[in-house]
Amino acid sequence: MLVTIVNLLSVLFSLILIVAYFIYIVYRLFYSMDPEDAKFMRTDRKPGTLDVHPTLNAIVLNYELEVQILGDNENVLYGEKRNMKKIIDLPMLNTRTDCNALAKEVLAQCDLIHPSRLVEVEQTIYYLKKRKRPQSSTEDIENSGKNTPTSGEVANINCLNEYIELLYEELPDKIKSSHLILQLARAPENLESLSKNETVLSALARVLREDWKRSIVLSTNLIFTFFCFSSHTCFHPVVLHYKIGSLCMDIIDFEMRRYEEWKADMEGTKTPTEPFIIKKSCPTSTSMTEIHKSRIPEPVRPKSGNFNDINLKTSMEGSIYDDLTNSTDSIDEKKQLTEEEKAKRYRTLIRKQEQLLRVAFYLLLNMAEDQTVEEKMTKRNIVVYLVKALDRDNVDLLALAVTFLKKLSLMQSNKDDMAEINIVDKLPRLLQFNNADLVHLTLKLLFNLSFDEDLRLKMVNNGLLPKFVSLLRDDRHQDIVIKLLYHLSYDEDVIAQFAYTDCVSLITDMLLLSAADQVDQVMVALCINLAIHPSNAQQMADNSRLQSLMTRAFRYQDALLMKMIHNISEHDSTRASFIEFVGDLAKAVTESKNENFVLECLGVLSNLHLPDLDWCEIFKHFNMLAKLKGVITGNNVEPDLQLQVIVLLGTAAYDEGCATLLCDSDVIVSCIDLLKAYQEDDEMVLQIIYLFFVLLSHDVSADYVINNTDAPAYLIDLLLDNNKAVRKICNTCLNIITERNPEWGERICIERFRTHNSQWLEMVDSHQLQPDEDEEDDNVLPPYLNTEYLSTAIVPPLSETLPIQTMDTKKNKDFEHDFYEMAEDSILQDYEMESLDLSL
Repeated sequence: MLVTIVNLLSVLFSLILIVAYFIYIVYRLFYSMDPEDAKFMRTDRKPGTLDVHPTLNAIVLNYELEVQILGDNENVLYGEKRNMKKIIDLPMLNTRTDCNALAKEVLAQCDLIHPSRLVEVEQTIYYLKKRKRPQSSTEDIENSGKNTPTSGEVANINCLNEYIELLYEELPDKIKSSHLILQLARAPENLESLSKNETVLSALARVLREDWKRSIVLSTNLIFTFFCFSSHTCFHPVVLHYKIGSLCMDIIDFEMRRYEEWKADMEGTKTPTEPFIIKKSCPTSTSMTEIHKSRIPEPVRPKSGNFNDINLKTSMEGSIYDDLTNSTDSIDEKKQLTEEEKAKRYRTLIRKQEQLLRVAFYLLLNMAEDQTVEEKMTKRNIVVYLVKALDRDNVDLLALAVTFLKKLSLMQSNKDDMAEINIVDKLPRLLQFNNADLVHLTLKLLFNLSFDEDLRLKMVNNGLLPKFVSLLRDDRHQDIVIKLLYHLSYDEDVIAQFAYTDCVSLITDMLLLSAADQVDQVMVALCINLAIHPSNAQQMADNSRLQSLMTRAFRYQDALLMKMIHNISEHDSTRASFIEFVGDLAKAVTESKNENFVLECLGVLSNLHLPDLDWCEIFKHFNMLAKLKGVITGNNVEPDLQLQVIVLLGTAAYDEGCATLLCDSDVIVSCIDLLKAYQEDDEMVLQIIYLFFVLLSHDVSADYVINNTDAPAYLIDLLLDNNKAVRKICNTCLNIITERNPEWGERICIERFRTHNSQWLEMVDSHQLQPDEDEEDDNVLPPYLNTEYLSTAIVPPLSETLPIQTMDTKKNKDFEHDFYEMAEDSILQDYEMESLDLSL
């Protein structure tokens, strides 16, 4: 008793203290502080954390606001602190926004954020830029149509048993019950309790399995209920246990066939009888979803009711055997309808059917998160059903079908199935819809399909290229459209078609107007591919675009942009435009530290086959020879860079003064050393020999190459090279050497003879043919000319020995290659002289 009294007194004393403190505060505020004493008000804002807005493109800044009322001598009369939020709206944020630039603008406009938090603001904007808007799939499906009958009754979880009993009544009661249970399932907080209620789930699955043909509304409500479970991965086992997915596949198949019947009935044509091609025989939903009778809850069946013959007959008349003749889901009724009424009824049924298909497809899409389940769907021909759905006009159903197809297209087998049923022919229509989300999803599906060469060709044949170009002007689709165009630019035949659109000029202008230091790589890659065609390259160079491209490339040392310029310089129509940039390019070659950028600058210079260029003066003015020679002789230099230097030397050597300069600087000797090192690289060998060919076209440099280098000997060795282009240019160079130097000419003729008759000489050598001593002559050449003989013997003219050998040989020659039947003045006519192709 004493303890109780003490506790009561303690509580009473605490209450008295609280009331006293409250009275003191009120007195302090209203009586103690005279309004005349308040002289100043001071505010202080302390910035806090940065968050992103959950729904808007906005940054939320949390900060603390402190307000103080000051009197004389800055005495604090009253103070208060509050936590505040400031929403910084970013309405212009899109996928192409420069996050760094926008972050700087935010800091400039909002004084609450210190400049030191620039990186944090930029990261927040980047998150907003990449964030996908959350969508409530349940609400989305609900708002897409009004097919579900709405009643004034609001579902209550406590009345669930009553709703289950209604599932055993007639069709209207079943529809009402399914609608009420659907209301419960759409509330996420009810899903867990419903998932544990085996009675309601078994009843729903049974009704769906038995009565799905009787009413579209009933089927929609029941599938919608299971869809609510499929929206959460943790409830997927519930859907799998009752095999709702397999049942949905049967429902979709039936509705697709019925749609064809309705359509044929409205058009007055014959109902198509060709069934969908199922790749693999699968069990029907009846067997796959069969629930053992012991699992069907008996206690909840109606306790009252007259199950007489009349009710049984009524039940059979309304069963699936009558299909939908007595329900609201058929076009024709017993009474005759006018064409207008029939068309109106047709539109109503189509709207209901599309709602059902959308819910069923959405459930399957959610369940397809499991790869095994997705494979089962593909075996049940889900791809065909989705492609068939693309013929509809319901935007929500189309968006869902395209989303599902986009997911399935990641698999090679599914992509092949889509190609087989001509999916590309159905997609151009979707791009005409005035719905940005549907258009964007269609573009993503096309992007996945564009990895296939045949499908890319179909896209072009269906006229999608101009449509893609027109969508470039929409910021919402720019990224995906550029990727699509890049894939289309893989094919050389398609590149030419870009010239007849605005794509080239539009992409080039977008590239030049980019605010970022490094432009989008896919965009530059597209321009690089397009620049291969002369017409596209000319458009890129027109209207001072070439000057702007050069300015941007040099400012940022952008190697990819310079590669694009390199491709532009490949064409005769654009080369003259580069004369004014030769100095800048040469300076970049000698001074730039970016090796990739230097490589592309060398490539541009190599393409300038212009007679007005004084390469000798350019090399001297910019001291380029030292740089180029260092690249050729360097040990750790990339082969591509060395190859590009050789190509540049081949271009510059057309200037006779520059050719002489190259000979005087011993660059040619370094090139021969490079030839030894890369003798297995056909491209390197070909370009070095081409350099020799150009040098042999000038008198001074030709004498240097013939007399002061080992180039002729290497050219002779390359006569047997496997590469036809190498053999061609070698023969041309050897012809020039033969004309200029008789001594080398004799040796070249002998080596050509050996090359042409190598098989015959090997046969002679293998049989060890020994001629008679009486017929031997000192002037007769041995059958096989080895290197020692060529270096020591004095070779007489072939014309002196030819008649004797011809007479001796014709008596008993029986080999296939008859070299000696040729005239004296055309000893090499039967050797195929391969002309030089200057385009190499």
